[in-house]
Amino acid sequence: MEHNQSIIFVQFFCLIGSSCAIAWAIYAGVFRIAPRASWRFALANTLTVGGVLLYTQRSEAINYLYWFTADMTILLGFALVRWGCQHLFKRPVSYLFDLVLLTSCALLMLLVPPSLAYAVYLVIIMSITAATLISLTGLDNVKTSKKHMPMFYAILINVPFFIMGALFIIRAVALFLYPEDVAKLSAANKLNAPIVMWSYIILLLLTNLVLYGNALTRLVYKVARLVNRDQLTGLWNRHALLDKLDEVDALRQRSGSAYSLLVLDLDHFKKINDTYGHIAGDSVLKHTATLLQQSLRKVDFICRYGGEEFLIILPSTNADEANIVAQKIQSKINSTSVQWQQQEINLTLSIGYATSKAHINVEQLLQLADEAMYLAKNTGRNTICTKELNISSQ
Repeated sequence: MEHNQSIIFVQFFCLIGSSCAIAWAIYAGVFRIAPRASWRFALANTLTVGGVLLYTQRSEAINYLYWFTADMTILLGFALVRWGCQHLFKRPVSYLFDLVLLTSCALLMLLVPPSLAYAVYLVIIMSITAATLISLTGLDNVKTSKKHMPMFYAILINVPFFIMGALFIIRAVALFLYPEDVAKLSAANKLNAPIVMWSYIILLLLTNLVLYGNALTRLVYKVARLVNRDQLTGLWNRHALLDKLDEVDALRQRSGSAYSLLVLDLDHFKKINDTYGHIAGDSVLKHTATLLQQSLRKVDFICRYGGEEFLIILPSTNADEANIVAQKIQSKINSTSVQWQQQEINLTLSIGYATSKAHINVEQLLQLADEAMYLAKNTGRNTICTKELNISSQ
């Protein structure tokens, strides 16, 4: 390095990058927060710091380590950021596409000697590749984030990725149009320009801030899922039931559209546990949950109500329609079986249902559906019953 100011910038950059790498390593190794993603983020920061340190050794001489290796090291860091985000949000990892992209970039760079004489060409290739990786990372994150938050916020939290991608494209275009005037700002020299180092520092900080934001989003979503979902079947649990019931009942009060509740109980479930074991019982519950999800609409709410009981909220569904849905579910359950250790476990359901009325509150409707299910149990099992509130007894 030729200037003290540049040395300070590089030291500051390395301090930030190393701190972020250590932080992600602690996330992965100590706290076990998204370890596969966190390890990739830690390695991405390490590679970025290493690449910049290699930049500082560039001269007019041809040198593959300080030119070609430095650029590919940083680009691999960007690819690791993308792979980490994909692991974070449980998306398919784009190893093949990204490695083909990196290989193409490497081959294009190797067409010319790695030296200051070809700096503009090398930086253009590097910038286009970096812009592609960073922009695709932002798009991946938006596609996943919009499942957990409104589209506006999904885009907002990933804006830095798109800004960084745009800056790399602008740099490539500027170098292509004005190579002599802009080369000094391209980081193709020895990083002596403060604006170059500040851009790298801001780039590093923005990247890690977005990654921490995405990790926090994923963590909050996971906690919310654990609170509201049944761990065995993946269905909603009773904790989430009352909120959904209040929401559906409020809609009924506004629109006048009736909704129905189904309470389903697996017949002879205790016998299944006693005969085949509790693991077999768990398999039966998961099988039933899958069949219920396949039999119902996306707007219907399926909850594991108890041990072997399930509750279904059917919005905008009257009593006749609820009976049809109950028959469909019962038919599907009766027509399938669970294979367990070369044995076939046949299943039946007792189903009770009740439909909302103006004079019935949520608690009363739940009680009616529950009583209808017990009525189905007492009348021979594998049956469907309904029950209405006797107004005269109120």
